[in-house]
Amino acid sequence: MSEIQEPRSKSPRIYPLVGDSGNERVLKQWLTEHDTYRLADDDKPVTAGEFDLCIVDRTALKEFKHKLQTVKSDAKPVLLPVLLLVPETREGIIEADRGELADNVFQTAIDEIVSLPIRQIELEWRIRALLRLRNQSLELTSKTEKLRRFKQAVEASGHGIFIAGPDLEIEYVNPACEEITGYEQAEMLGETPDILQSGEMSEEYYERMHETITAGDIWEAEIVDRRKDGAQYTAYQTIAPITDDGGEIMAYVAVQTDVTERKELRDRLKRHRDIVQRLEDPIMLQDERGKFELVNEALTEFAGLSEEELLETDEFSFMDTEAAERINRKKQETIETESGIGYSIHPEFEESDKAAIFDTRRYPYYDEDGELTGTIAICRDVTDLKERTRQLRVMDNILRHNLRNDLTVIRGLADQIRSQSSGETAGTANEIVTHADALMTTGEKSRAITDLLSDEPEMKQIDITEMARSVADEIEVSDLTAEMAVETPERVVTSATVNIEKAIGELVRNAIIHNDREEPSVELRVRTDGDTVEISVIDDGPGLSEMDRDVLETGLAIDALYHGSGLGLWLVYWAIRRSDGSIDVTEVEPRGTKVTVVLPVPSA
Repeated sequence: MSEIQEPRSKSPRIYPLVGDSGNERVLKQWLTEHDTYRLADDDKPVTAGEFDLCIVDRTALKEFKHKLQTVKSDAKPVLLPVLLLVPETREGIIEADRGELADNVFQTAIDEIVSLPIRQIELEWRIRALLRLRNQSLELTSKTEKLRRFKQAVEASGHGIFIAGPDLEIEYVNPACEEITGYEQAEMLGETPDILQSGEMSEEYYERMHETITAGDIWEAEIVDRRKDGAQYTAYQTIAPITDDGGEIMAYVAVQTDVTERKELRDRLKRHRDIVQRLEDPIMLQDERGKFELVNEALTEFAGLSEEELLETDEFSFMDTEAAERINRKKQETIETESGIGYSIHPEFEESDKAAIFDTRRYPYYDEDGELTGTIAICRDVTDLKERTRQLRVMDNILRHNLRNDLTVIRGLADQIRSQSSGETAGTANEIVTHADALMTTGEKSRAITDLLSDEPEMKQIDITEMARSVADEIEVSDLTAEMAVETPERVVTSATVNIEKAIGELVRNAIIHNDREEPSVELRVRTDGDTVEISVIDDGPGLSEMDRDVLETGLAIDALYHGSGLGLWLVYWAIRRSDGSIDVTEVEPRGTKVTVVLPVPSA
């Protein structure tokens, strides 16, 4: 027999289990002709039949009593009533059959007794009474099951739920509420929601809430409450009144969703968005297709279009084609390499009729799950800076040209005096020649620094092992005398500016020139851990001055006393900085200096 979950809406089915053929025939005929009931299929065994009530007589009861007990037991908690037909009175059958039928048969199998011969009015009344009881048990079971499922759902809910009576005393708390508030259920029962008040909400807030729910309406709003440990939390709270059939409020159910982290994130995002919008540099977030998902006001001003007009478009909608195509290539490179890149663009904006020079840094952008979903770019407007740099470069060229010409004349005159004189005069002339040569060298270094700082960094893949050996070879064929040692791995490649070899060469030459030994000892050592490469220049000289050390490590040694002879170290500093590297200077025992350059090794 299938399990019955809901009250029956069709005519009840009655299963006749009567051993007496005459009574069976009369009963079936009565059931067949009855408009209210249906005759169940009695060809099926009682344990397999589907029925709402079974009518049995003494003969069948003796044969099927265990099966009836089984069927009724399987149907619990739903009542499956059995009506017994007996020729005697109820008391008589119990006394007469005490020896043959166990007492518990009447307790576990039989629900009602009707005396034979069958009186239809009594039979009708008994059947209706039993079916009414069955229907009530079905309804009760259905409601109990729904209540059980509802409780399971509430207990399993990730939202904090508590129920309070009309007097606002808490009557129920689910596990999620315990977790959110830090209070155990026993600690909250009998208390009012005031136990959670943080003092952050105004009296007007609570007055409006109380007026709303007592009027029978639902209240929804954020609230700042306090946990048991005193910590505050923000919850989105819904409070709904529970009413009876007459509309009277019986209880209130409150549902809290802890939105503390979400609110903090929302506040942070708002702050970040406000900052981004106020920046004068264009900032944009684009998806993998290159479509704008976020733009700031600086970009809209350059583009001459509103934020709404820019979203879901790309650079081709407002920028000259050449600049837009270059940007598109850089976006693809960022996505393919999943690393930040820098580049310069010179876009012309058709709508605003503006032109600019942007130094741009573009980075990969990942969503909350760590999936690469696009790129984010920050464009620094360097239009004015480039113009000033161009002007300074012109002035630098003019000054260096005039300086070289004047120094050439001075050196020629000093050479002439030196060749025509002797003694102190010749010595003075020789000193003039030496200083003139030094100033010419300084001019060349100044030009190298100007070029380095004026132009966009040109990065390329450099084999540091090959570079170190090339520097050592240049020293060997130069007029410098030193004991030179080189220690390198077979091959290590990094990404650096094209000036990195000049910088390392300058460190080696500086270690030799400023060494006070007759034959300086210099070691050029290259090592790598896979993520970085270290290039060390180690000498046995007197060491670097504090000012020279500041130049290399920080680039902050700006002093009137710091003369042009240190320009080589400035060249080193800027070349390393523009290669995203760092420099460290340490003393070595018993005498000497170790200058270590650290450069990143790009991921494969």
